[in-house]
Amino acid sequence: MHEIIGICLDILDYALVTLFCIVLLCIYVFHFAAVQGDSMNPTLQAGNQLLVNALDFSPECGDIVIIDAKEAVLLRESDGQPYHTEGLHKVIVKRVIAVGGQQLDIDFENGIVYRDGTALNEPYISSPTNAPAINAAFEYPITVPEGYVFVMGDNRSVSKDSRYGDVGLIPLDDVEGKVILRLKPSDEFGFVK
Repeated sequence: MHEIIGICLDILDYALVTLFCIVLLCIYVFHFAAVQGDSMNPTLQAGNQLLVNALDFSPECGDIVIIDAKEAVLLRESDGQPYHTEGLHKVIVKRVIAVGGQQLDIDFENGIVYRDGTALNEPYISSPTNAPAINAAFEYPITVPEGYVFVMGDNRSVSKDSRYGDVGLIPLDDVEGKVILRLKPSDEFGFVK
């Protein structure tokens, strides 16, 4: 009888350690996020469930990231220095288009984005890159300051992104993680690019 109790306690011990490790992974390494809205179509659709790598990382151009858009960062016209203003106060998912030190220019007439003078090949977008109708954040070209990223949605005609004054540049501290997997719907399970 004591042997059975000992085995049960060992199983319980292993189960608790495993559960503890899973909780730690979910708190410090991985997060879950859900897509709201159509700004990332066709890559991601509303309702997609995502697994996000929340480890300390440096966002790179092309990464799809989760952002806490509580504030917006714009550039002062007088000296080009960043300043903080009111943001969207919600979590958004966008693609990194430029990182600190890179120059970004947008030809709104032809819908083409240039990074460091080279037109981007963007097969993931569903519509050309147009100017915001209202609340434009910048006059282009701009150089993204170190410690910030410039982001846009893949569905440029509806995406509220760095082109807008209530999003602007994203401080690296506000990037919550990089999207790595689409979990749901299950028939679309896989890595996100």
